[in-house]
Amino acid sequence: MSRALLVAAFTATVSSPLGAQPAAPLAALPQPESASAALAAELRRLQQAIDALQVQLAESKRETADVQQALQALREQLEEERALLAAQVSSLEQTKVESGSKYRARLFGMALMQLVSTRGAVDNIDLPTLAVESTPGDSGGNISAAVRQSYIGIAVFGPRVRGVETSGDLRLDFFGGFPAANDGLSAPGVRLRTMQIAAEGTRLSLRAGQETPFFSPLSPSSIASSAYPAMSSSGNIWAWTPQVYLERRFERSGNTTLSVRAGVLDALTGELPAGEYSRLATAGERARMPASAVRVGARRGTAERALSAGASGYYSRQNWGFDRVVNAWALTTDWELPLSNAFRLSGEAYAGRAIGGLGGGAHSSVLFDGAPGEAASTVHPLDSLGGWAQVKVKHSPRVETNMAFGIDRSKPKAFDGFLQPPSDEAPSATRNGSGLLNVIYQLRSNLFLTAEYRRLWTRRFDGRNWLADHLNFGGAIVF
Repeated sequence: MSRALLVAAFTATVSSPLGAQPAAPLAALPQPESASAALAAELRRLQQAIDALQVQLAESKRETADVQQALQALREQLEEERALLAAQVSSLEQTKVESGSKYRARLFGMALMQLVSTRGAVDNIDLPTLAVESTPGDSGGNISAAVRQSYIGIAVFGPRVRGVETSGDLRLDFFGGFPAANDGLSAPGVRLRTMQIAAEGTRLSLRAGQETPFFSPLSPSSIASSAYPAMSSSGNIWAWTPQVYLERRFERSGNTTLSVRAGVLDALTGELPAGEYSRLATAGERARMPASAVRVGARRGTAERALSAGASGYYSRQNWGFDRVVNAWALTTDWELPLSNAFRLSGEAYAGRAIGGLGGGAHSSVLFDGAPGEAASTVHPLDSLGGWAQVKVKHSPRVETNMAFGIDRSKPKAFDGFLQPPSDEAPSATRNGSGLLNVIYQLRSNLFLTAEYRRLWTRRFDGRNWLADHLNFGGAIVF
């Protein structure tokens, strides 16, 4: 019985295909048209991904090229500075400046060559500050060359006393006039520019010497204006003045420093010297008291992007003889604003009375309604209003452009008669303005090239006006 059942089961198994599976339904099988569409969509997606990767790759290549270019420029600059430093170190024993004391001394300066062209008449073709009246028969302009704005200086570093660093420096140039000789134009005289002695502590400093007035610290950027700062006589208070002042600094959080300066100055009035070799007292010095000033300032940020502002007050007395006393004063403000990494705005502004000696305007401090030496003449102090502003554009670490404008406007109180300056040779301009545009290119660490255009507007007290244009190309080596 069991054998018959086994035979029947074996027969049923052999009659059907070995391992056959049930047939799938027809609807479950993939259709040819939908498969092609899906494949096409996938191909499009892959192509878009490839295109995006190619764009990213191209952008990465550009960024890599920019980084490599910047690194190459940095390498060249570092190599140049390394070579210069190596040369200085190797020749130190042969070139060092010997000092009369055991303390270190350093020689520095700038050799400047200029090619200039002027249209119109100016007070000085090398470095004009005023437009003046053309003389009969004048050609209306000139072309010339000059080297006398070159300067040289020496700095001395003294002992350190209880944490206070002592130092001093002296600067000379060749803007001191011309000898009466055939080669006089190419043999300019040496002139003292500035001198200072400093005791510098962490928070307290004491300075004495002849410098830019300590309450007016800024000037526009210009290599073409080395003998006098740019905007001289047209809004820039700069006149190198004997002075002594103390500065106290207060450190605050966030890279912020507050400072207070206070001191005394020689009360200069803008009068011409009495003679070539003799020095007589001027009106400010005859008052028998020094000028005084104070400045309060604030500075915030790093050296590359520092924001600073300050406000100052100045006062002096002037004695013009016969008890004709004038109270001279000035209120000033200065600022530096980093608008971005490439743009910086700076400037100064002032208002005052009888401040012709500070260099802001092309005039003396007062006028007279008669002969200045007569007791019956009345002195009329000039009220002044002026300033300057500059926009600096840093195109790269080596190239910058500067655009600046300055103006001074000075006039006495209303008077119907004729007024005259203290001397016939004294400058007299009720309004003097100038504007400049320059490009400064640092070809190497100590080699500079510059081109500058300047325009001057001058109006005399008698109402006459003059214009002049000045073009300057220069090359300088700083050492």
